[in-house]
Amino acid sequence: MKLHLPDMIAALLVKRRKEIADPDAESRFLQYTVISCAGVLAMVAFGLVSLFRGEYLLFLVISTSAVGLVVGWLLVFHGSTGILVYRGNVFLFYVLLYYVTYLGGEDHSKILWVNISPLITFFLLGRKEGLIWVCIMWLSLAAYFFSPLKLPGGHDYGFTFAVRYLVSFMVISVITYFYENFRHIYRTDLEKKNAMLLAEIQERQKMEASLRESEERYRAIYHHAAEGILLINFQGYIVECNPQILAMLGYQQPDVVGRNIFTLFHPEDLEKLPPQIEKLRSGEVLFIERRMRTASGIYLLCEQSGKKINEDLIILLYRDITERKIAELALERANEALDRLAHFDGLTQIANRRMFDRTLKNEYLRMKRERKNLGLILADIDFFKQFNDIYGHQAGDDCLKNVASSLSSVVHRPADLVARYGGEEFVILLPDTDETGCRRIAEKMRLKIESLGIRHEGSKVHSVVTMSFGVGVASPGDLDTPCEAVVGAADKALYLAKEGGRNRVR
Repeated sequence: MKLHLPDMIAALLVKRRKEIADPDAESRFLQYTVISCAGVLAMVAFGLVSLFRGEYLLFLVISTSAVGLVVGWLLVFHGSTGILVYRGNVFLFYVLLYYVTYLGGEDHSKILWVNISPLITFFLLGRKEGLIWVCIMWLSLAAYFFSPLKLPGGHDYGFTFAVRYLVSFMVISVITYFYENFRHIYRTDLEKKNAMLLAEIQERQKMEASLRESEERYRAIYHHAAEGILLINFQGYIVECNPQILAMLGYQQPDVVGRNIFTLFHPEDLEKLPPQIEKLRSGEVLFIERRMRTASGIYLLCEQSGKKINEDLIILLYRDITERKIAELALERANEALDRLAHFDGLTQIANRRMFDRTLKNEYLRMKRERKNLGLILADIDFFKQFNDIYGHQAGDDCLKNVASSLSSVVHRPADLVARYGGEEFVILLPDTDETGCRRIAEKMRLKIESLGIRHEGSKVHSVVTMSFGVGVASPGDLDTPCEAVVGAADKALYLAKEGGRNRVR
């Protein structure tokens, strides 16, 4: 298979381009390659003509320049310092130009070297150094033409030809200089743009790699998160779901994707808390509870959090809190039961002594701040021991329950408190109530108990169960004394009621 010279050169250039990283050096080498090819062909032609004419010295100079081009090209191709080779070749070209100018003659071949020497100089050495070499060569030629000292054997040129010769050299040099300058500016600008483009490409590649990494992390979280995840559009239709939500609700993916999410919510929840699409669309982050319908038809209580992730999608996360909610309700009921045990009497279901003591202190301080009366009634079932002895403890418990219920039915204000004080004794706390008001309430209670008609054969004052009441009131002027003083006053009044014949208010 034959391989033509241009193909061989192209293959060599491709091989070199893979090894050379400097684009300016590569560009200058390509110019040097073109100059070398054209120069060698021209030099071979002129060298043969010189040889046939017997101009052996000229043939030697031309051959030296041609060999210099070939050797220089090979050196640069294999990585030698290009600028030294270029300077050597330019020097050989100038020697050739000077020599053919020295020889003169009618073939005017020197005009060729005048035309190409500036091109070779600027293409190989660049603007700045090329300008120095061209100026030196022009001055050397001017010195040759106009110097009074003539080289022996040199061609004698007329003034007009010398001027045209130097002007031609100068014009070609100026044109080549500006061409090389514009090429340098264009190349510099292009290199800047290429560098910016490369930086932009690298930055974009980094961003793409970061996005891919973020996407991979998102997908890993999305598919392995403990929560169920739904992606919905602004119309409420499900676009995507993760395996956890399918396992939680018992659906297959085709049953969920494309379905309106509102069909999964309990209708009562939608009435109490309408769809929050607009709030999510505006950028709000919502945390609410929803009951979600499963494939079996039952509803799971789920904690829902939602957020807009772009201009088309909303992400919703669901966590099944059914068991936790059941545990919370059980704990709440247990706390309520403990609270009742701690503050309510187990038999009569009214406040116990502990609740009364705490409330008394709070109300005492409140009445002291507000400068108001604090009333208190102590009540005791008459001859209750005899009632238990005759009718038994079960009947006694029933009697206590009825008495507690009747006493509680007389008071209605939120701050009033009826409590079991101990055994068959009861206490009624009446904030912001004066002595008259306390006596009136106590009398109502006494009549209420008597009207129950609970038979009591062991009573010495009546045939039915009765109660004695002692009233104590702390006025604003008395509130500097301990709160237990009002209890002591009521207790003394109760003692007087019993001593005075029972079934009465003192």
